[in-house]
Amino acid sequence: MMHLGIPSRLRRTARRAAGRAARWAVARPEVLLRRRWAYQVASAALPLLELRGAKAYQVAAIRCVLSDFADAYLGRRPCIFTSAFVPTELVYGLGGVPFLPEAAAGLAAASDLAARSLSACEALWYSPDLCSFHRAGLGGAAAGLLPRPSAVIVTSHLCDGGKRSLFHISRLAGCPFYMLGVPYVPSDRATRWLASQIEQVAGDLARRVPGLSLEGLAQALRRSNEALAEYERVSALRRNVPAPWRGSEALNYVLLFLWSWGSPGLSPFYRALRLHLERTIAAGDFPIREERHRLLWLNLRPYYDTGVFKYLEGDCASSVAFEEYSFAYWPSLDLRDPFASLAEKMMSNFGWGPIERRLEAIARLVDEYSIDGVVQFAQWGCRQSNGGAAILATELKEKGIPFLNLDGDGVDARCGSEAQAITRLGAFIELLGARRGG
Repeated sequence: MMHLGIPSRLRRTARRAAGRAARWAVARPEVLLRRRWAYQVASAALPLLELRGAKAYQVAAIRCVLSDFADAYLGRRPCIFTSAFVPTELVYGLGGVPFLPEAAAGLAAASDLAARSLSACEALWYSPDLCSFHRAGLGGAAAGLLPRPSAVIVTSHLCDGGKRSLFHISRLAGCPFYMLGVPYVPSDRATRWLASQIEQVAGDLARRVPGLSLEGLAQALRRSNEALAEYERVSALRRNVPAPWRGSEALNYVLLFLWSWGSPGLSPFYRALRLHLERTIAAGDFPIREERHRLLWLNLRPYYDTGVFKYLEGDCASSVAFEEYSFAYWPSLDLRDPFASLAEKMMSNFGWGPIERRLEAIARLVDEYSIDGVVQFAQWGCRQSNGGAAILATELKEKGIPFLNLDGDGVDARCGSEAQAITRLGAFIELLGARRGG
């Protein structure tokens, strides 16, 4: 018997294997992630997800992540650990696979697996007031939950905790450590100086790590540009009122936004998402049809199970129309001058340099996405984002835009207060309603 091209025997085998994989994942996820059969089963089960109602873009995202995890954990390609704002086109272009411990920490929190990593980090005497994304990444490496890196690359921007935690990971793994120093003020000279660093790191990696070379760099940049073109269409569609996509879900895909530029799987994901948004708008089948308010969300979100977004999108009928970390701030990459182009991408980050750059980017997003209010998720330990909260509040107040600095933690559920967050969001939504009524 056949069911949409999937033999019933295969479906039964996949279900049995999935059950076994689920039991292993709870007991020893680090063992499961290193089993070739686990990825084979997961890939075979993807068509079943669509049968159970998963959207095409969701399946494309899983396929993209699965491919990178298989490459990293099975050792099919050299694994290069990076901090969040290293251009991953460099890693894919060298023939490696990137791994971002801080991004993986959010995935672990969503899978209810972060507690073990956080405990392992605390056993190393790291302070619990440090950013939990970095603590979970470092603890995961110490506990053997992460793949083994062949090298580590970090940048001096934006986050201080990222380079420090990854330096410790490089020591645990005994692998080369590189840091790209990003100039504070953009200029042609600064871009060239950074480009020379990127070129030097790339050349050194190609010499020191077996399996790496510079032959695929142009292809990685080409894939990144193709994905960026699709993503710009996605971003334009999200300006629609009402919002065609739940911001709570969009914040989950920040993982791919940080991780996968240059990957062969990113462009298909954004293409599938674009088609989904186009169909949603054409059919008028919006997630929140009677949309009352549109919010801009700054920083990340709590990735463990929380009722905050159910309250915001359900009870308050308010959309997160767009997110700061979903803003593509760089121009298309120039294949003729790849290192300078990657340097320009890094230098274009609006979160680096004088705070006026971030204020300008937020003002642009407020205008483009018809924003009624701005919420910053004040992740505990995130000095980079929280340090500018008072200036941001003053600037937005002068522009007549309500602002809420919402305390919380993205990974460590012990530090999150759902009831308090819902209370503060409720008061903020009431303020937006009163302004609209006035």
